[in-house]
Amino acid sequence: MTTNQTPIYITTPLYYVNDELHIGHATTTIYADTLARFWRAAGRPVLFLTGSDEHGQNIFDIAKKNGTDPKSFADKIVGKFFELWDALDITYDVFIRTTDEFHEHSVQELFKRLKQREFVYKDTYRGLYCVKCETYKTDKDLVNGLCPQHQIPPVKVEEDNYFFKLSAFTEKLQQMIGDGTGRIQPPSRANEILGKLREGLNDVSISRTKFDWGVRMPGDESHVIWVWFDALINYISALGWPDSEGLPTRAIEGRARHDAPTPVGFAPFPHWWPHSIHLVGKEILWHHSVVWWSMLMGAGVEPPKGVFAHAWWTVEGQKMSKTIGNVIKPLEYAQKYSRDALRYYVLRAGPTKEDADWRQADFITKYNSDLANGLGNLVNRALNMLHKYFEGRVPAECSFDEASLEGSRQGLITLVNGLEKKLLDRVAAYDLSDALEAVWEIVRKANQFVDESKPFKLAKDPTRAKDLAASMYAVCEVCRVLGAAIDPFLPDTARRIREQLGLRDGSLLEGVGLTQMIARLEGQPQRSKQPAAQVLLRESLRWGLLKPNHQVGKPEPLFVRIESEPST
Repeated sequence: MTTNQTPIYITTPLYYVNDELHIGHATTTIYADTLARFWRAAGRPVLFLTGSDEHGQNIFDIAKKNGTDPKSFADKIVGKFFELWDALDITYDVFIRTTDEFHEHSVQELFKRLKQREFVYKDTYRGLYCVKCETYKTDKDLVNGLCPQHQIPPVKVEEDNYFFKLSAFTEKLQQMIGDGTGRIQPPSRANEILGKLREGLNDVSISRTKFDWGVRMPGDESHVIWVWFDALINYISALGWPDSEGLPTRAIEGRARHDAPTPVGFAPFPHWWPHSIHLVGKEILWHHSVVWWSMLMGAGVEPPKGVFAHAWWTVEGQKMSKTIGNVIKPLEYAQKYSRDALRYYVLRAGPTKEDADWRQADFITKYNSDLANGLGNLVNRALNMLHKYFEGRVPAECSFDEASLEGSRQGLITLVNGLEKKLLDRVAAYDLSDALEAVWEIVRKANQFVDESKPFKLAKDPTRAKDLAASMYAVCEVCRVLGAAIDPFLPDTARRIREQLGLRDGSLLEGVGLTQMIARLEGQPQRSKQPAAQVLLRESLRWGLLKPNHQVGKPEPLFVRIESEPST
């Protein structure tokens, strides 16, 4: 892969602590984790953030209903967040909570700057407010008088509040979104935002006085800051904005599952922020583009480089709902089928750009056809045959005497050597399903190659010993490449493939001119859960790295086929 040392700062939304997380939250986080793993493996410095949004009227009301205080309620739910991300092996570098003291200071500082620049004024708000999504509504936002997302009527609110002059940024937002740089992806989402901007912007209330669970308004503590204004600022407060010399969460235990170092001599905010990418669900794109960018411009801060807004899941053709009882719980799927099986379905069939329907039958079909019968079968029979015919030692690479089989072998080599560009292009475009399709094209071709070359038949004919060696080297080399290629997508499976191939970290890179690079990577002050060899993914995705006489390990099934499940 082409070396790209440009940093990238990848964020999920801060998930609201009103309840445990479902497949929608897990989808955004799996997308972000896959991007983070991929770009790390491609050699880019990556900072990956997630966290929890803990203020607002909704949490205040829920905590009161549960007979506890908001912070205690939030602590309990945040514990569930940590449990899920640990179970799914999400490799975040920063976990921020909006109740963190450093974050509250950043929120107050940004408010002060907006006020100093005369983008904040005091007035009376009379209108509608959806407590569930903590968003102000107009009549045209409603469907049959209800919030379309939560299917509840908004409450009527009348308060003396502070307002942000959102209307002052209409033209600037139109220029930014329409300048051809693709700040909002996919393009259809950008067009939706531009359409709304043509209707004009209203100023937005950014404070509340009916409850006291939130960041206090500097200079007027009878107000707490609107929860969205508060939460959006996390993306820069986590970098120590405005002037911290280090990541604030580094001083808090348990806030990272991976450690991306900021280079010596650089403060986190100026280093990471110019390369920031927000991953969000489409329902909160308005807040993460129009509202957030305007807040930043008003405070004199450059908006993020981009935002990618994915679509929604339905479940068996219906909207996912606790009332219906069809909420998909990611932890249950990870425990029952494996976390890589969950990741595969989310990445392969998920709502990257259009809404997707979660169907159990389709989950099982993809599990069996792609994972068990496809990848799993390929690796298992390759290693079993290698043990049977070569005592588990890789033969030297050679060509087939038979022209048709040599053509098939050369086809595999071409696919492997072209994989790096396909992955780079497709991941850069957020086409994670298409990236996996490029990998599974090789899986299918390799299984077809085994069927065509028939090693089990070649082994019975001593005159075909060279062809047998050609077949076995090719299929084992494909397995090695797959063990590297799927690492950002299915990390557990990639590790197991490498273990079964008998590959220790960095073993394939010995003697290929990378000793100094590996030493430099391993000498960095990081606690990466990925081996150094996988940071150099670009060097792994080329043909011919398996060495003659290499001893492979014991083959074990990667995925056990699901024969049947009881009907529900």
